[in-house]
Amino acid sequence: MSAPFDVIAIIKPRPGSADRVVELLRTAAESVEAKEPGTLRYQINRETKGDAPCIVMLETYRDQVALQAHGSSEYFKEMSRALKKEDLVSEPMQILFTKDVGGFASKL
Repeated sequence: MSAPFDVIAIIKPRPGSADRVVELLRTAAESVEAKEPGTLRYQINRETKGDAPCIVMLETYRDQVALQAHGSSEYFKEMSRALKKEDLVSEPMQILFTKDVGGFASKL
């Protein structure tokens, strides 16, 4: 069995489109939380400056199967279609696969 792993997805909205991108991601997040037990974190973060702030998704998956389930889900496909159809992003989403190498996650 593989260990959990993190994914960072960076989305660059077109000027004036960040609110709509966040709306689509929040809708997807509701489905992810309800239907994807293998998705351990699906956190939406928004850069605080500019009219085209980057959206940074922090995601944790239990294993590759969980990531595949997420990528093949209908709500993920619907969100991707909406981003493209509405011309909301300036470039393709950047995906980084990461692993813990030190530090700490939270003091909370």
